[in-house]
Amino acid sequence: MSRSNTRSAGFTMIELVVVIAILGIIAAVAAPRFFDDRTFLERGYYEELAAAIKYAQKLAVASGCAVQMSVSATGYVAHQQAAAGGTCAASSTNWSTNIRMSDGRFLSGAAPFGVTASPATFVFNSLGGTNLGSDLSIGIGPAAFATPTYSVTVRADSGFVQAP
Repeated sequence: MSRSNTRSAGFTMIELVVVIAILGIIAAVAAPRFFDDRTFLERGYYEELAAAIKYAQKLAVASGCAVQMSVSATGYVAHQQAAAGGTCAASSTNWSTNIRMSDGRFLSGAAPFGVTASPATFVFNSLGGTNLGSDLSIGIGPAAFATPTYSVTVRADSGFVQAP
């Protein structure tokens, strides 16, 4: 009697169904995290806002004219004190419409969709200090946040911008 060795290679139907079920569960749990970019948008806006505030402070020191920074829930904009006769009057409340940076863009920006910041308006003087009575913390997070994801702190006395 001759015995033939007829062993087939491959997977059983049960093995294939189990693997497909496991892949389906992993996809259902992990896929939304791959396509949710809100975390990246929040971090990007946080870094953009911190850089803009630092730039506004440096501009106030370099030019000798005060710079007003206005942060709203939907964006930010910086205005520089209008110069009368080539010099800035310390008591002037006239602000230019906007500040142009060296690359031609305005020192302003809009928060990405779904990201918001806590509103604040403050002024950097020619020494880099602010008109704030106490340190200011600007929270950045999702559109309806109770606790901000990120926080930019502006020191009242020195104008130091702390963005950890």
